[in-house]
Amino acid sequence: MSSFRICQITDIHITLKQDQTIDGIDVISNFERTLEKIVQYSPDLLVLSGDLCFTKNDKIIYPIVKEKLDSTGLDYCVMAGNHDKTKPLAKAFNYNIIGRDLYYTRDLDQYRLIFTDSSRHKISTSQLASLSRDLKTDRQPVVFMHHPPVLAGVPFMDRKYPLRNRDTIQNVLGEYKGDIPVFCGHYHHEKEFIHKNLHIYMTPSTYFQISDQNIHFEVFSKKPGWRNITLSNKIESQVIYL
Repeated sequence: MSSFRICQITDIHITLKQDQTIDGIDVISNFERTLEKIVQYSPDLLVLSGDLCFTKNDKIIYPIVKEKLDSTGLDYCVMAGNHDKTKPLAKAFNYNIIGRDLYYTRDLDQYRLIFTDSSRHKISTSQLASLSRDLKTDRQPVVFMHHPPVLAGVPFMDRKYPLRNRDTIQNVLGEYKGDIPVFCGHYHHEKEFIHKNLHIYMTPSTYFQISDQNIHFEVFSKKPGWRNITLSNKIESQVIYL
């Protein structure tokens, strides 16, 4: 197949109250500058994998983010993170949801992209059923999640904010008789590792990065980052920092 290029950005945490962010980090500028670079890369798809908002009450943020994404002219997919509320997000981006989850798929010639909703720190029972069904495919599944589906070696996040039903989703993903790439965010940290049949790619935030050396919260970098992904006869990816 010809290559299909994806850019993944995550954890943008947009707020209009910059004084509430850590050290007054300009999260809007970080997001805009990241988009400018991604437009130059000209991907086939941009994936925004959750935590659009700084807090769950910032619902006014969704139309602002949509306007900025629309202005790029790029095709994009948006997911909900634990700082988001799924229903107002879906309404702003004209997504249809069943129940409380924003779960959907997109098929390419060789790949099936699966977009999940872990905004409540878990993958719901209905999503697990859909995921089990959607893994039964001749295409190679590629899963996008906000949370990593395993404990991922960032002690503060593993201790405080892991995916709650990670064992259950590992069992469902383990039903697939092959390796599954999983692209996620949430941990504000860049990492790549293998767990059973899962090849996990954690993508850094455009806000700040969290230390993997401290059990307590510690920012170790304020460089915004994102991930470039190329799907062809194999999967390649690279993290880029501003």
